[in-house]
Amino acid sequence: MTMPAPDAMKADPVILALEGRVTAYLVGPIWAEALETLSRYADRPIVIDASRLESIDDTGIALLFDLKSRPRSVGAEVEIRGLAPSLAALIPDYAPDDVAEPARKWPPLGIIERAGRAASLQLAAAARMLAFLGDCAAALLQAFHRRGVIRWGEVLSVAAEAGANAVPIVLLIGFLMGVIIAFEIGLVAQQFGAVIFVVDGVGVAVLRELGALMTAIVFAGRTGAAFAAQIGTQKVNEEVNAILTFGLDPVRFLVLPRLIAAVLVMPLLTVLADVVGIFGGALVLAGFNIGFVQFYNHLLGAVGIEDFLVGVVKAAVFGLTIAAIGCQRGLATGAGATSVGLSATSAVVTSIIWIVVLDGFFTVLISS
Repeated sequence: MTMPAPDAMKADPVILALEGRVTAYLVGPIWAEALETLSRYADRPIVIDASRLESIDDTGIALLFDLKSRPRSVGAEVEIRGLAPSLAALIPDYAPDDVAEPARKWPPLGIIERAGRAASLQLAAAARMLAFLGDCAAALLQAFHRRGVIRWGEVLSVAAEAGANAVPIVLLIGFLMGVIIAFEIGLVAQQFGAVIFVVDGVGVAVLRELGALMTAIVFAGRTGAAFAAQIGTQKVNEEVNAILTFGLDPVRFLVLPRLIAAVLVMPLLTVLADVVGIFGGALVLAGFNIGFVQFYNHLLGAVGIEDFLVGVVKAAVFGLTIAAIGCQRGLATGAGATSVGLSATSAVVTSIIWIVVLDGFFTVLISS
C-alpha cells in the first residue's frame, strides 16, 4: 500500500491506494498502516483506491471490510473505489455476525453412558442376527416343501472347498492334539503307576470335547472367513443387489447351500480328527509300555457310543453356527474393500466366541 503525497494527505478526502498483491503474507503491515491513517485523519473522509490491485485473497477482503465498517463521524466515512464488482459483493459476507458458531465440544462420555451405548449396539447386532436366522429358517422350511429350492450342485461345491480341502490341516491338528494330551497326562500318571488310565482321558477328551472344538476353530478360521469374504465381495460388487433385481432371495441363493454344506462337512471332519487324535495318543502311550491292543481294549471300556455322538452333534451345531455367522457378516458388509476384511475378521472372532459359549452350554447340559 502506498501513502498519498503530502499534498494529497492535506486534500479532502484522504486517499489510500492499494497496489500490487494484498494476500495473507503481505496484509499485516498494510493493515497496521491503514489503521494508523484512519486514526490520524479521524475527521476526514477516507477513499480506498483499489483500481491498481493485482490480486487479493480472503485476508485482503477482510481488511477492506474492517476498514469500511469501523465507526467514524459523519462526513468522515470510508469509501472503496475501483474494486471489481465481483470482489465488492464479497465484502458484506465477511461480517462477524455471519460467521457460524464453533461446534460445541461435548464432554467425554461417562462409564455408564459408554456401557449403555455398547449394550445398545450389541442388542442391535443380536436383533439383526435373529432376523437373519429367521430368514434362514424360512428358506430351509421352504426347501423341505418345494423341490428344486436347494441348489445341490452349489452345496457339493462348497462342501468340497470347505471339507475336502480342509482334511490335511484337520488331520494335522487332530494328531498333534492327541499326542500332546497323551504325553502331558502320561507324564503325571506315570508317577502314580496309572498310565493305563491315560487312555480314558484321551478317549473322553478327544471324542466329547477337543475333536469337535479344535475342528470348529479351524473351520471358523478357514471356512467362516471365506464365507464372509465371498459374500462380502459380492455385496461390494453389487452382485447381491443384482440377485434381488432378478427376484431371487439372497438367503436361499447364497446362504442356504453354505449352511447345508457346513452341517454335513463338520461332523465328517470331526470324525477324522477323533480318529487321528486317538491314534496319536496310542503312539505316545506305546512309549509308556501301553501296546496298541491293550490301548484298544481299554478304550472300548472307557468310552461309549454316546461319547462319539456327543462330539458329532456338537460338530453339526458348530458348523451351522460358523456358517450362519460368516454369511451374516458377509451380507452386512459395507462399501469398499476394507469392509470385506473387517467382515472376515468379525466372522472369525464371533464364531470362535460362540463356539466356546455353545461348548460350555453342551457341557452343562450333558452333565446335568
